[in-house]
Amino acid sequence: MAFRNLFVYPKYPENLTRLYQLAYNLWCTWNYEAINLWYRIDAKKFREVHHNPVRLLLGLQADRIEELSKDRGFLFELDKVWQKYQDYITYRSRPDRPDGTKLAQDDLIAYFSMEFGLHECIPIYGGGLGILAGDFLKAASDLGMPMVGIGLVYRYGYFTQKINLNGMQEELFVEFDNHLVPMREVRDQAGQPMYIQVELLGQPLVIKLWEVQVGQTRLILMDTDIDQNPLELRSITDELYVADKEKRLQQEFVLGIGGAKALSALGIRPKIYHINEGHSAFLIVARLEELIKQQNLSFVEAKALIRASTVFTTHTPVIAGNENFQTTLVRKYIEPELARIGLSFEEFARHAYVGDSKEIFWLPALAIRFARYVNAVSELHCEVSRRMWAGLFPGLPTNEVPIEYVTNGVHSSWLSASFTDLLNRHIGPDYIHQAGTKDLWDKINQIPDEQIWEAHRRNKHSLVTFVREKVMKDMADRGFITSRTLKLSRLLNPDYLTIVFARRFAPYKRPNLLLKDKERLKRILTDRERPVQLIFAGKAHPADTFGKNMIKEIIDFTKAYGLEDRVIFLENYDIDVARHLVWGADVWLNTPIRELEASGTSGMKAGINGVLNLSVLDGWWPEVYDGTNGWAITAGELYKHSEFKERAEATQIYDLLEQEIIELYYDRNEEGIPEKWVAMMKASISSIFRFVNMNRVLLDYQDKFYVPALQYMQALSSDDYRQLRQAIQQRQAIISAWEKIRFIEFKTDADQASRLIEGQSLRTWCLVDLDQAPAELIRVELYYGFQDDRFTLIPMALVERNGNIGRFEATIQISGYGKQQINARIRPADPILQDLHPELIKWAS
Repeated sequence: MAFRNLFVYPKYPENLTRLYQLAYNLWCTWNYEAINLWYRIDAKKFREVHHNPVRLLLGLQADRIEELSKDRGFLFELDKVWQKYQDYITYRSRPDRPDGTKLAQDDLIAYFSMEFGLHECIPIYGGGLGILAGDFLKAASDLGMPMVGIGLVYRYGYFTQKINLNGMQEELFVEFDNHLVPMREVRDQAGQPMYIQVELLGQPLVIKLWEVQVGQTRLILMDTDIDQNPLELRSITDELYVADKEKRLQQEFVLGIGGAKALSALGIRPKIYHINEGHSAFLIVARLEELIKQQNLSFVEAKALIRASTVFTTHTPVIAGNENFQTTLVRKYIEPELARIGLSFEEFARHAYVGDSKEIFWLPALAIRFARYVNAVSELHCEVSRRMWAGLFPGLPTNEVPIEYVTNGVHSSWLSASFTDLLNRHIGPDYIHQAGTKDLWDKINQIPDEQIWEAHRRNKHSLVTFVREKVMKDMADRGFITSRTLKLSRLLNPDYLTIVFARRFAPYKRPNLLLKDKERLKRILTDRERPVQLIFAGKAHPADTFGKNMIKEIIDFTKAYGLEDRVIFLENYDIDVARHLVWGADVWLNTPIRELEASGTSGMKAGINGVLNLSVLDGWWPEVYDGTNGWAITAGELYKHSEFKERAEATQIYDLLEQEIIELYYDRNEEGIPEKWVAMMKASISSIFRFVNMNRVLLDYQDKFYVPALQYMQALSSDDYRQLRQAIQQRQAIISAWEKIRFIEFKTDADQASRLIEGQSLRTWCLVDLDQAPAELIRVELYYGFQDDRFTLIPMALVERNGNIGRFEATIQISGYGKQQINARIRPADPILQDLHPELIKWAS
C-alpha cells in the first residue's frame, strides 16, 4: 500500500508571521538576539532539535502558539529582532557602506561547491571545505556582495559517527527531512515546485530545486530523490562523498551541468563563475554548450570567454588527493554532451590530463586550464600548488605558474556570544560589515583584563556543561546507565588547562602525535598542582582505516592509563560540537605534516575567541604567528626522516607545555587572573580576527579576481568580440609558424664583464629565426629573476631584420645583488593568445 506524502504548515496568528519568516533565513541562526528568541520560546526543545528554528516552530502546540501571540514582552523582542533583520538585509542598498565592495548588483557571482556547512541542522557538509563555503556565503551576505550558491542536497548528508565498545568508529546514515529545516522548495510563477531535466546515459534525470536563504545570499540546491526518477537515479544525491566512483561522478555531473541549467531555468545570469575545488568542474561542459550552441561561437572563442569569467580555488596540496576518474568512465557520461556541440571527447579531455598519461581524467587540471584566475588558500599552499601543477605549464618557471592565493578566513558568527558582546561594546557592532583595519582591532587591547577573562570563563563553563551532557546522552543512547556513566557526568574541570584537538582524523593531520611518549603525557595531565585535560573530536572517512585506528589509539590510551576524566573523545564532530570547542578551549592544538595543510580554519575560529594556537607552521598560521599570539611547533623542520621529525615535534610540545604554557596559564594575580595569558589572548583576537575575517577574504577575491575578471570579460565581449576574434585570426598564423621560430643566439654584456655591480646597466641581445612569420606576431622578452623568486619581464625591441633573422635588444638596470637569473624567451604578442596557449613559449637557453 503506497501513501502520498503531504506537508501541512501550521496556522499561526498574524502577529507571529514575522517569527515564521525569520525561521527560514539562516541569519536567525547566527544573530544572538534572534537565537535568544528561539530559546525564549522553549529552550529545552530548541536544544533537542539541534537549534533548528523551523523544527522548533513546527513542533509547537496550538496553546503555546496562542500564548506567544499574546505575550507582549515576547512580541516586543520579536519586533526588535525583526528591525535588526530588516536593517541587515537592506544593507546592500546603503550608499555609505564602509566595506569596500566594488561590484554592482548585476555583477553576479555563481559559487559552486560540493558541500556547504551552514548550520548543524542542514547536514550537507563533511568538513572544512563545506564550512568554508558556508562562511563564504554568509560573508557575501554581510557585504551585500552579489552572489548565489549552487550545490546538492543529500538525503543522508554526511555520516553520523558512533564509537563502539572497542573504540572503533562506526558510520550511521540518518535521513533528514528537507521540509523540517530552513529550506524551501523553489517555486515557479504559478506557485508550483520547480524541476529541471538533464540527460544521463540516454535517460532523463529530473532534478528538484530547493533554496536556502543565507541572509541576503541565496543558495540553490539540487535533489534527485524524487518519484519521477528510477531508483538507481534517485540515489545520486543520497550521500555526500559517496565511495562508489561512478555514483560520485554522477553527483558531479549533476552539480556542474545540472547547476548551470538550474541557474538558466531560474533566469539567473551570472557574470563570474567560482568553482570551489574540482568537484564542480563539469560546469565547463554546460558553459561550452551554451556558448557554442546558443551563441554560435567556436570552441576556442568559448574557451577564452570561460577562462575570462572563471575563478577556480584549489584546496588540496597532494596531487593524489585531487578529484579524478578513469578517463573511460568520464567518456561514458561526458561524450554524449560534447557530441551535441560537435566537440570530440579527445579534444576536450586533453585539458584534464596531467603529463603523458591519458588514463586519468583530473577535474582540477580541467578547471585550471579553463580558469584564468586560479588560487590556493594560503601563501604556503600557493608555493606547494605551483610546484604540484607546474606540469600543466611546462614552459614556465615555478614562480610564474599562474596560481595566486587568498588565505582562507572565518565568518564572525564563530565568535561566541560573550566575545560578541565585548566587541560590540568596545569596538562597535559594525565590524561584521568590515574587513577590519589595524586601528579598529587594536581597540581589543583597551578591553580590561577581567572582562576578557570572564568572557572566556563563561565559554569554558559552557563547554564543560556541553561535554558532560553530550557524553551522558551518547551513553544513554547506547543503554549504558551505570555508575561509570554517573562518574562521567562530572568529568572535566573548568579550572584546568584545557587543550583541544578537533578536525578530520587523517594520517597527515597526526592527531596521535601527542601520544608519542605516553608516560610523559600522563605525568603532564595528572600533575596535582597544575592539571591538564585533553579533548579530541573528529571523524575519519569511512574508507580511511588509518584514521579510524588513530581514534582507537586515543581511546585505548585513555582506558589503559586510567585517564577517562582527563582525556575525552567526543563523537560525531559537527558544527555544534565545533562551536563549543572553539569557544571554550584554552589551547588549540594543530599538528599536520608541514605543507599538507592547505589552510585550516578551526584554529582561526579558536583564535578569534582568545584561544591560543599551538601549531605546526603550516597553512594559515605562518602568516599570523608573531610570537605573542600563540606558539609554533618547529623542531621537526630540522629532520627529513618522518620518525625523527615526529619525535622532535612531540618532544617540543611536551617541553612547551611543561616549561611555558602550563606555567603561564596557572600564574595568577591577586584577582585570580593570569595577566600574561590574557595579554596573549588579546594579541590572538586582535591579530587573528583582523586577518582571518571572512569579509577580508571576499574583498581579496573581489580585488584580485572578480573585478579583473569583469573588466577582462568586458574587453573580450565588446564590439561583438572584436579583440577576441582578431586574436583568433592571428592564432592560426602563430601555430603554423611556431615550430620553425627559434633562437639562434642570446648574448649579454655579462659574458665579457669581469664582474657585475648593483646599479650597473646590462645590455642584452638575441638573434631569432622568424622563418616567414611577421615580427609583430611574437613578443621577445627578457626574464630577470631574483633570489627570492621575484622576477620582472622586459620587452626586447626588434632593432633589425635581415630576411628571416631578427635582432632584438634590451637594456636593464641591475637591481640588488647575489645570485640572479636572466634569459630570453618568445611568446605570442597578443595577450589573449598568451592566456589561451601558455604552452607557446620558447627559451633561448
